[in-house]
Amino acid sequence: MSFNGTLVWIGVLQSLLYLFFIRAIDVYEREPLRYVVPVFLWGFAVATTVSLVFNTLAQVTFASVVSKQEANFLTSIFVAPVVEESTKGLALLIIFFIAYLASRRRGLIEFAGVMDGIVYGAAVGFGFALAEDILYGLQFGGETYLVRRILGGFGHAAFTSLTGIGVGLIPFVHNRLLKLVPPVLGLIGAILLHATFNFLATVYGPVAYLFMFCVVLAYLVVILVWLTIERRTIRYELREEAERGLITPEEYAILPTYFRRTVYYLRLVFTGRPGEWLRARRLHSTAVDLAFAKRLSRRSPVPSRIDRVQALRQKIVDLRAQAAPQVST
Repeated sequence: MSFNGTLVWIGVLQSLLYLFFIRAIDVYEREPLRYVVPVFLWGFAVATTVSLVFNTLAQVTFASVVSKQEANFLTSIFVAPVVEESTKGLALLIIFFIAYLASRRRGLIEFAGVMDGIVYGAAVGFGFALAEDILYGLQFGGETYLVRRILGGFGHAAFTSLTGIGVGLIPFVHNRLLKLVPPVLGLIGAILLHATFNFLATVYGPVAYLFMFCVVLAYLVVILVWLTIERRTIRYELREEAERGLITPEEYAILPTYFRRTVYYLRLVFTGRPGEWLRARRLHSTAVDLAFAKRLSRRSPVPSRIDRVQALRQKIVDLRAQAAPQVST
């Protein structure tokens, strides 16, 4: 099968579907596309280019002292995982600091927690995998490209998600000297996972994809556990707001449960109240942000986080005031 533009566009569509799917899984606090898309593009363009250069240099260097086959093996096991995971991980650190600086102005940290780390790690991984598969398609043909697209689409996403989880845990570490520990451990885990997959693929072939299937199942468990933690956080942190009257009892009942919120939104839409639907989504999103902001403030009560909580409370008050009917005089 010849490799052509149609196959490339199928791969692009597949990657975008993967990207929006993994973003949609974050049901309580979806990451903004203004951060997700650049991370995806970094994986597709920057990380792939840098990795190609260093992997090629390593391969040429090894080939000068061992056979070509041995050089390929050494590069795939000991060089490629380090180079590729480091270049992909750099995108996560950059977007984390951008989001952190923006949080001072907007009052909300966009990159915090396990689920956020998985979303951003998967985004850069999907971009990298797409570019890498295109290169393989150009070199080995359409069959190789399709096999890699069907069986390996989640590989790089799974590797770099470990780094993403580490970066996402930075806000939860109190000691400044220890804040680098989670991302470093995440990067090491990503490298080891990547190296293990490459070793299995080189030595045992299809066994590597069975291994990756088990890894993806493990991620599903992690995602379910984290979403459960977030649901309990929303319920716990908003109880005080409900008692104070900032959140109504009806809102408190549906906010922790994604299914109930969705049913409520659909009812508003199908009963011809799109304006009310839009206002409810904005208010509910702010309330969820408040719950997570309170969690961070409780763990580390620095002035900026306390101010963020107050700003979100005021935003809810303002949203209610905007939604209130105006009384004519």
